[in-house]
Amino acid sequence: MSDAYMSMMIASQEKKLGLLERAIELDREQEEIITGEAPDMGALDANLNAKGALVDELNKLDDGFETLYAKVREEFIANKDQHKEEIRRLQELIRLITAKTAEIEAIEARSKINFENFMKKRRNAVREARSSVRAASVYAGNMRKVNRIDSMFVDNKK
Repeated sequence: MSDAYMSMMIASQEKKLGLLERAIELDREQEEIITGEAPDMGALDANLNAKGALVDELNKLDDGFETLYAKVREEFIANKDQHKEEIRRLQELIRLITAKTAEIEAIEARSKINFENFMKKRRNAVREARSSVRAASVYAGNMRKVNRIDSMFVDNKK
């Protein structure tokens, strides 16, 4: 029975590694979207939704792994020699997962900076557009006044 649990734990970690690799791909796509000339907000939204689904799946895998490990922890500690290869494989997977997690954190930090710059550009563009509209409105009002002659009172008495 413990071999089945160990196989399930290894499979869980292998799946987690695959999901983390997919998360890295999505992070790179997000980076390309944000740093592009004309970012596609629909593509960015789809990317963020896909990443959210990945995070949910990763959380489920982690919960399942922890539950499974809690069930067999004592036996594995007591019989380390019997499960030496499986433990070594799990350790290797955990090292790979840790490296992927660090890579994701670095990409996420860059993406955060890129997104802040993107938002700053958008705010500046909106500010400039509002300023242009205000200036055009003031100009139009002034031009209406230029051609208008105020009414005059003519005194016909001599």
